[in-house]
Amino acid sequence: MLFRRVLVLSFAVLLCSASLAAAGKVLILDYHTFLGTRTSTIDFSPAEFAGQLDRFLALGYRFVSLEDAIAGRIEGEMNLALTIDDGNHTVFQAETEVILPRNIPSTLFIYPAVIWSTPHFLRQEQLRALMQRGCAVGAHGYHHNYMSAKAYARDPADVRDEAARPAASLLRLTGQSPSLFAYPFGVAGQEAVDAVRKAGYSWAFLADDHFTFVDPSDPALDHWRVPRTIVYRWNRAALFTFLEKRAASVSRP
Repeated sequence: MLFRRVLVLSFAVLLCSASLAAAGKVLILDYHTFLGTRTSTIDFSPAEFAGQLDRFLALGYRFVSLEDAIAGRIEGEMNLALTIDDGNHTVFQAETEVILPRNIPSTLFIYPAVIWSTPHFLRQEQLRALMQRGCAVGAHGYHHNYMSAKAYARDPADVRDEAARPAASLLRLTGQSPSLFAYPFGVAGQEAVDAVRKAGYSWAFLADDHFTFVDPSDPALDHWRVPRTIVYRWNRAALFTFLEKRAASVSRP
């Protein structure tokens, strides 16, 4: 009887160890526009963007889909997920000429008001074409208004609308209802989190300049406050330094 208990315990330990070994972490990168005018700190030319992606790959990092990451279908410490906010018209060229030829999955967070109203953003047919090529689409508010605690105190209805309105519009635009939400400006007060959960999204994402790898399978991770890293012109050197050091550390036996 004692031998059987020891055997069962040993087997459980092995299963736990295997589960821990299989757990994966991911750094979620957040890009915006690809104009190449150097007038914005969140803008890069397509050539600059391509160079950054190639450098990530050369360091040994792999790009995984955000869907695979949050579903726990990743392993290891060297995962990156690519997200692009807003839906600027330059995203189509970046996807077509830079991202898709490298077989990199991406998630586009769109606020649908701009798709209907301005030529400076993706057209409906472009958005659908990108989805047909494998791009995922999530919601990014409706008008891209702030959803902070201060914004809620100023206009509660507006914050609730930012959470509630985009799903139906994106369904009309794309034929699919989004399950992922990225807070406009990367900021969310508790009321905004509550509104996003009530609207039926399964995951929601913040954004700032911090370099934070997350384990989506960690039960302590808040599914409605998942960090992302905004890639700015001023923090890209620090980002690569961070990733180089991490790659060297992970590669050690």
